[in-house]
Amino acid sequence: MRATDPQILDAIKKVLREDIVIHSQNELFEKVRKKLSDKDEVRASAERIRRVAKKYGVRVQVHSRKGKEIKTCPFCGKDLQDIISQDLFGRSTTIGKVCRNCKFEIGLGRSPARYIFRR
Repeated sequence: MRATDPQILDAIKKVLREDIVIHSQNELFEKVRKKLSDKDEVRASAERIRRVAKKYGVRVQVHSRKGKEIKTCPFCGKDLQDIISQDLFGRSTTIGKVCRNCKFEIGLGRSPARYIFRR
């Protein structure tokens, strides 16, 4: 059975009461899955747990690495817009990407590597 957002959020809150900081998406997924499976055979993917956490106000810090540039927001799925700056000669230069919906920012030519969740 697919877990609802309130069920996932409740499990995330229980996990964050026990641990102040969760150091990876996979660690959060394992702990939330254990909390959800206590009740019934309820399932949720790691990506969905990450999105629900961000959507309902859990503080998420994103560490990035050089890699394939992302086109969509990892939290809400909307397209990322360019962050444009001017250099000393007045030319426009793209320096990163931003999501207009949830305010997620990432540098140019970078991709998310690790998500850290905090109470």
